[in-house]
Order: sequence, then structure tokens, then C-alpha cells
Amino acid sequence: MDRRTIVLVCTAVLTGASAVLAQSAPGESLTNLQRAVACQSPPIMANEPTDAVRIVGSQDVVPRETFGSPEVLVLNAGTAKDVRVNNIYYVRRLLRGAETLKDKVPHTVQTSGWVRVVAATDTMALVSPEHTCSDIRVGDYLEPFVAPTVQDGGALMPLIQSELNFALYSRVLHGELDRRSVGTNEFATIEHGLDRNIRVGSRFAVYRDLQLDKNPLKRIGEAVAVAVGPSLTLVRVTSARDAIFTSDVMVPRTADGVTREPPPPPETPSLLSDCRNESRVPPQNPRCGG
Repeated sequence: MDRRTIVLVCTAVLTGASAVLAQSAPGESLTNLQRAVACQSPPIMANEPTDAVRIVGSQDVVPRETFGSPEVLVLNAGTAKDVRVNNIYYVRRLLRGAETLKDKVPHTVQTSGWVRVVAATDTMALVSPEHTCSDIRVGDYLEPFVAPTVQDGGALMPLIQSELNFALYSRVLHGELDRRSVGTNEFATIEHGLDRNIRVGSRFAVYRDLQLDKNPLKRIGEAVAVAVGPSLTLVRVTSARDAIFTSDVMVPRTADGVTREPPPPPETPSLLSDCRNESRVPPQNPRCGG
């Protein structure tokens, strides 16, 4: 970087910083629940983006690859890719382990936080973290920030305990960062989303099958949808009397409009469609004539 470029960047930083200070940060207007939802993995599986704007370093005087807050971070693109001062972006990366580091299959997306652009030229930009959910790393990519829409308990219709649609249950896939268990006020990803007409605010009762003869499913909690993708949903566990594990099932409330029919049942009966032993199935299951 030559002297002229350095002067231009420094001037842009000062101009951008003044503009940033003149307006409130989005995190200041978010509720605690909105911030918690924004930090979660979005309800999608994704491949590594090939043309995304990425973090390539920082303005520190020593080379580092992991960052927190406060920081001034460097992007590999600028106004030529419509990266402009005061734009706000999520910082994200695919959640990988050592055994999946270079594979090409879709992965869960991890949210590291969100940043605001404080300076930009045609080919590069500087950003400052507005909120960090975890560490930010070199190679993390940016996506436009959209504040999540959430519903608090007062905005939801009263629960009608008997109105459950067992024909449209969904399984728990994983918790935050692919954890296998979650508890009250934590988040989980479940199968199905817009393909089942699930919406933000859709409510679920959580059940577990202990695989015991003549033993009904065990009701262990309640959850509500907070973000919905094409075929996945992020839910917040609102109550639980035990940890909720991968493969537990979430049964939607009929009143919340989760009405689209599921795909044809598999040849081997699933735990909720097997009515040969009705003692194991809650009486609300319409498939069992209850």
C-alpha cells in the first residue's frame, strides 16, 4: 500500500467513524431475544460461498487470524461490490471439524457476530464489530444484516393443550454449534420449515419415545419457532423438564396453521404413526382415531 492509498484510507476512516458515531448501532435497538436469535445458526445448510466478501485481516501492528471487539478489520472488497460506509453485515462461516475441513457437502452456518463498515475504497473496506457472538476469524464471510423478527409470549395466542397435530411432527436435528442437547431458553434446529407452513411464532410440544413396550411418549417441554428456512426451523425452548436431545420430536399446535401434509410414510412405521400399540401413542394422535 503506497503513501497516497494510506492517506485516502485514513481519511475515509475518520469520515466513516464520524458518521457511525452520529447514529445508533443496531444492537442498541435490538431486544435481548433478538440479539440471541441473531447469534444463532440460520435455519439453512450451505456450501462455502465462492464470491463472498471476506475478512482478510485487521489494522493491528502484528499479524493475527482471530479477532474480538473492539477491532478494526479489513475486507477483501469495497464499493465496487456495493460495500459502503454504515452498511451492516453478519459475519459467518461454515461449521466444520477436522474430518470435514475440505469436503464439498452443505454444512451448518455459524454466526460470529455482525459488523459495521467504517471506511471503504473501490477494492477494500474497514469494518468494526457491533456485536460478537464468538471469535471472528480470517476467512469469515459477510451477509447483509437483517434484524430477526421475534414474538414475545404476550403476542402469542393462549395455549390450547389438546390441539396438537401429531401427523406433522418434526425431529430435533441439533442444538447450537451442532450440540446434541439443549435446555430451557436455548435454541435447536428441527427438520421442516416453510415446506410445512411453519412460521415465526409457531408453537410445539416436545415429546420423547423411550422405546418401551406399552409405554406412551413422554412430554418433556414446549418450544416456539424464531426463524424459518425452506426446510429447517430454528426454535427456542420455552420450557423443559429434561434436556432435549437429537431425535426428540416436536409436535405443532393445530391453531398455528402448520397444516401441509407430510411426505408418504416410510415402509417401516415411524414412532408416531405406529398405531398397532396405541398405549404408546398420546390420545391426540388423529392417525390412531383418538
